[in-house]
Amino acid sequence: MGMKWLHSAFLAIALLIISTTDVWALMSSTNYRLYGDSVGSMGGRGSSTNYTLEGTGGEEAPAGEGSSTNYTLLAGFQSLSEHPTFTFTVSASSVSLGTLATTTLTTSGYTISTSTNAPFGFTTYVYEDGDLRQGANTIDDVSDGTVTLGAEEYGIATGGAYGLLASDTAITTSPLAVASSDSWVNGAETTITHKAAIDNSTIAGTYTHTVTYMSVPNF
Repeated sequence: MGMKWLHSAFLAIALLIISTTDVWALMSSTNYRLYGDSVGSMGGRGSSTNYTLEGTGGEEAPAGEGSSTNYTLLAGFQSLSEHPTFTFTVSASSVSLGTLATTTLTTSGYTISTSTNAPFGFTTYVYEDGDLRQGANTIDDVSDGTVTLGAEEYGIATGGAYGLLASDTAITTSPLAVASSDSWVNGAETTITHKAAIDNSTIAGTYTHTVTYMSVPNF
């Protein structure tokens, strides 16, 4: 009688954010982020192939920076906009794929979210500390774009408007871009789904690895 091996897999998620985060008087709601305001007669963004220009005009107070021992005053919208805002969150600190079997394709997921006033948006990457493993035994990385039932494979895919991985993709020790935007954004959510399958040759045990997210605003 053939033996069906049972396995369990557990992922630990680390978080690395690269940013400068002066939030100041940030105002926000479910759908909007207002990081600063000014009263003027004109303003907007202009762009060409190589440049982007943010322009304002008609403000009553002279623009610029003033300071004292305890305070700094940033007058005018352009002075305010020099201070970037950036937040990044992951909805879970660990993920369990539970018990793996040859008859089941196992998935588990969570959400990453980014908000930033960076004019060129953001890019979020993921990398691992090594293969999904138990000692010297590993689950093979997916290589054909699909984690398939009955084959030993492991990878991730993304969902949502900002996700970059439509196909199942292997995580490696090199940063892999999983989400991005090319302009400022509020609450850009991306679903990350981990997928695993095993075959009859997979050695039984508890397999683990750590994945780290690195999100970078593009100022």
